[in-house]
Amino acid sequence: MTLVGFGCSFTYGSELIDPKLQDVWDRHTDNTLYREQCSWLGQLAQRLNTKAINLAEPASSNYSIQEKFSDYVHDNDCTSTAICVGWTSHMRHSWWSDADCRWVHDGFIRHEQEELFKDSFKEWLLLSHERSINVTRSAKLFVSAVCEQRNIPLIQFDALPNIKSDITPFHQQGRNMHEVLEQEGKRLDKEFLALGGHPNEAGHAHYAKLLHGWIKAKNLV
Repeated sequence: MTLVGFGCSFTYGSELIDPKLQDVWDRHTDNTLYREQCSWLGQLAQRLNTKAINLAEPASSNYSIQEKFSDYVHDNDCTSTAICVGWTSHMRHSWWSDADCRWVHDGFIRHEQEELFKDSFKEWLLLSHERSINVTRSAKLFVSAVCEQRNIPLIQFDALPNIKSDITPFHQQGRNMHEVLEQEGKRLDKEFLALGGHPNEAGHAHYAKLLHGWIKAKNLV
């Protein structure tokens, strides 16, 4: 079995930096193995004695998560796959660039780190921003329906504050990873969040432990 993960920076593993690469925020090539092994997805794979494929992207929206999931399921044999989704904030949006063959997320446009789709972003804010809830609701329904129809195990939760839905299975419905780690850190007198607000190594490991217990209790894989 292979865990295939989708999500935003909380699944990608932002701020998880190999100590050998100090003073570097995120050198993708050199830091990838460490980051993926220390993320909740990598930690969960270790607990389940399996491997993981991390397809998350920092600042990703739920719309792009849905699309990336659709592409993966369409292009791959998923008979020995478990889908893992850390849903991001419903207030995000993304656009696909045919020219660059990549997703452009509004988080980077908002902070002027991205030149593409600035006009589209402004129009979305003006005309379609209120549809964010519906986009996330549709994305969650789509992923859940496809996994159910194809008998693919689904492990999902909200990584950031999100809309509540009645979809099952869903880990800690009504809560999110950031909130849980913040509260668990206070309860256990431990630091589970890095300076930038993302989970640190201990935070990812702790959340993987919580997920693992829930998966076993629900007999999901």
